[in-house]
Amino acid sequence: MISCPLKKRGCEWSDTVSRVIHHLEECELFPVLCPLGCVCLEGERKGEVMKLEKRRIAEHQRDSCPLGELECEFCLNKVKACEMNPHLENCEHFPVLCPNQCVIEGEEGTKHVKRRDIPVHLSDECPLQIVECPYWVYGCKEEMERKKMDLHEREFMHIHYRLSMTDMKQKLIDTSQELLTFKQNQLETSKQTNDKLDRATKKIDFLQNENENESKTKELSKVKLMEEKLATANTKIVNLEKQITEKDSELKSIKEVFYSHTSLPTGQLEWKIEGVKQEIENKEYTISDPFYVGLYKCQGYIRWNYDNTGKVAVFISVMKGGYDDKLHWPIRYKYTFILLNHINSNNNCEFTNQITKEELEKYPERFKRPTEMEIKGFGTPSFISNTEILEAKYCKEDSITLLIKIELLPAL
Repeated sequence: MISCPLKKRGCEWSDTVSRVIHHLEECELFPVLCPLGCVCLEGERKGEVMKLEKRRIAEHQRDSCPLGELECEFCLNKVKACEMNPHLENCEHFPVLCPNQCVIEGEEGTKHVKRRDIPVHLSDECPLQIVECPYWVYGCKEEMERKKMDLHEREFMHIHYRLSMTDMKQKLIDTSQELLTFKQNQLETSKQTNDKLDRATKKIDFLQNENENESKTKELSKVKLMEEKLATANTKIVNLEKQITEKDSELKSIKEVFYSHTSLPTGQLEWKIEGVKQEIENKEYTISDPFYVGLYKCQGYIRWNYDNTGKVAVFISVMKGGYDDKLHWPIRYKYTFILLNHINSNNNCEFTNQITKEELEKYPERFKRPTEMEIKGFGTPSFISNTEILEAKYCKEDSITLLIKIELLPAL
């Protein structure tokens, strides 16, 4: 009979000598190497693979082995324990402070954003990010924090309007001049082609009435060749006329955009609705005149009693326009509805939202290129109640003024 060699460590096993080897293979106190191969960092075995009692292996791998895998609490990926700190420094889901240290509205403390969302946060959301005025391309070179931009646009609306109109007029003049030059060139080309046709016709008549000698066969082949050239020239004339028609259509579309900008600033509709009481009582909905965001043709409309809830719903619809084939689809934008308060301008009724990736996927038909004139809107079904909209602060002389602002956002 013999006891376990690890009796001093607490093993109470005893049996015949022939059973020792079998016991040691199962003994929970027997030292074994870490299955993951981690090494000792100090002591006599520094640099060698760590040895532990068999019963401690599971605990070691779970809690202290630097080569054991842990789950990142932010991205849920498996990462070795020794690599967790470097992983957190680069984890795209790790919450980091906004570079501008903006604060959460209505809360204390700086806003935290997922590391991967920082570029989108800065480009679309951060109220402290320095952004260019939307009318930068027209000549307004102001840069300021995003939260101050709405006030800037309101205060300088008349300046922005003049800048955009000047730019639009110049483009219309340039396009008109280009079309005029194109027409003159095509008319000159058409005239030259007609002259050639006249000469070819005369030559054909001459060849047909000339002597009927042995060379007549050869000349007739030339006549046939000239007839083919005549047919080709006629085709060219038809194509030139088609190009002139397309240029006329393009000029018409540009004029449409120009005239729409003559009454409304780009990206904003100031919609005055008169006879509000009658509208609420007798109409299901009211539709605005078209307005433009860049070259996107838009329209606003109001549902006065949405689904019999007593709520006023406001929507934006992207309409079929003359430049749809040159624009990016699906469209993504930020929209704001402002019902003006005639008594206190700092207490308007406002609603702001922007198109998210989830909405683009859920309602694709509302943001893709329009193929028909049907209105497919997006907005809020509960902007304000019918009772509130008739209050004196909003309704003046039986009319209300609703501002609709749209800002184009980068594609996702």
